Amino acid sequence: MSDRMLVRAGTARAVTLSAGQTLRIVNVEGKQVADFLAFNAKDLTEAMSTLHTLVSLGKLFPTKGDRLRTNRRRPMCEFVRDDTGRHDMLIAACDPWRYEYDFNVKGHRNCSDNFIEALAPWKIERHQLPQPVNLFQNMSYPDGGVQFGESLAKPGDAVELRALIDLVAAVSACPM
Repeated sequence: MSDRMLVRAGTARAVTLSAGQTLRIVNVEGKQVADFLAFNAKDLTEAMSTLHTLVSLGKLFPTKGDRLRTNRRRPMCEFVRDDTGRHDMLIAACDPWRYEYDFNVKGHRNCSDNFIEALAPWKIERHQLPQPVNLFQNMSYPDGGVQFGESLAKPGDAVELRALIDLVAAVSACPM
């Protein structure tokens, strides 16, 4: 039997996974982006690293069969299902400063704060947060530029990530 957990819009949730367990992230309404990050449950200084993953994969966009790596280059989880096929590893999690400096808005919900709240039981602080994989985020980088595209996710599209080591994993339903 599987446990279900709803991540309400603009919030985050965290879970523990044992090696071999699978986390399914469902895009309930479509077009939503879900920021994902993870830590080694036995050593929280070892965390998912999108840049180490990018170098190991040799591509910008992970998909089914690809393994996300840690900051020690160890495989930590693997995409075993990917209905959308487009996820980003370069864009930083939104944070209070993004809204303040780029949009002149203070106090907006953001993924960085969401992760701190969700990971409070593990005493994770902002400076410990790795950059996320932005699941369902449709980015392109033509000629070195940055273009945000609408998410390709349809209602019910899912990603499944199989833990290769014991994990603390968190997902934020991006408030952006």
